[in-house]
Amino acid sequence: MHQDQARVQQILNNLLSNAIKFTPEGGRISVSARGDGEAHLLLEVADTGVGIAEEDQQAIFEKFRQGRSTVSASGDAMTREYSGTGLGLSIVKELCKLLGGEVIVQSELGKGSKFSVRLPLVLEEQPRLDSPLADGFEQFTKPRAEFNTQQGNTIVGARGQG
Repeated sequence: MHQDQARVQQILNNLLSNAIKFTPEGGRISVSARGDGEAHLLLEVADTGVGIAEEDQQAIFEKFRQGRSTVSASGDAMTREYSGTGLGLSIVKELCKLLGGEVIVQSELGKGSKFSVRLPLVLEEQPRLDSPLADGFEQFTKPRAEFNTQQGNTIVGARGQG
């Protein structure tokens, strides 16, 4: 696999963080990774947590948005029981785009969620995305020089490559 290890780890970290946050004690979380036989890596994170209402399943990928996980006694579905910035899944979506892949969600309120990420096994040069998040990632893709002052050697490495 020739993919950006740091970004793939960030995707998995964000998905696992959400699964842990939204799965109550006694619930289950599963993670799987496999090839699809067509030069793609499939990552799946599934949980038996609170789930996401169908009408919220696209909005959760927007910045600063969270799904309505509970409805209070007053019927206010926007009452939040869980803290967070609402950035984790928007970052997952943008990273998937940057890596030439995609993320999809399958969920049912009260039963849990499954997030599936499909990434090419080999990262190809991607065109620049028109995304405010992509602008912030540019600094991480430039090579940086580290100087070894004791021996006078310059070591050049690219950030994010493993």
